[in-house]
Amino acid sequence: MIFPIIEQSYHFECTRCGNCCTGDQQVNLNPYDLFKMARYEGYRHSIQLFENKLVYLVQNENNVWIPQIKFKSIAKKKHRFCPFLINELDENNRLLGLCSLHPDHKPLICVMAPVGRVIDFKEKSESFIFVKPAPDCPGVDIEKKNKLSDLQKVLRTELEYEKQFLQILDKASGRHLPERFYIDNIYSFPVYQSFATIFSRIKQSVL
Repeated sequence: MIFPIIEQSYHFECTRCGNCCTGDQQVNLNPYDLFKMARYEGYRHSIQLFENKLVYLVQNENNVWIPQIKFKSIAKKKHRFCPFLINELDENNRLLGLCSLHPDHKPLICVMAPVGRVIDFKEKSESFIFVKPAPDCPGVDIEKKNKLSDLQKVLRTELEYEKQFLQILDKASGRHLPERFYIDNIYSFPVYQSFATIFSRIKQSVL
């Protein structure tokens, strides 16, 4: 599938429908996401997110293991939803899909939606693309104009962490490392330390 490149601006406004928090959506995470989420839950260690089945690892097409939010399911697994989704009714009895992690502990992929990011380390290129948060997302039809530079400015630190994380995965992709390696060296850390300290240790152990 080809996604439109975002050059300077894009049109979108979240309607809090919750469609991107249910169904077959996949919420990929990076170490800083784990750090934020563990702190939100009051954990002292990121491994508790895995132990409490909020997060699990999946192997992607590049043979690297990445964390994803583990969706809950009801009605014999026919309805899947993010464990951080909160449903409420507004004053017009309209069902709202709210995020309990909003705004300070939300995963980067969710904060950026509908903006996606493509990095090619071999070509040394980076681009931002427009990706519907969900196939039936009503927010993509709203003519609210958003500047890409505003988003980049607000998320500058997180974007840099993500870029370095993706570089780690790029280096690891050809090494066929076991799942345990990723847990022990990338996704397992105490969250009472600063993330800068944590991430420096991650890079030293992998790169």
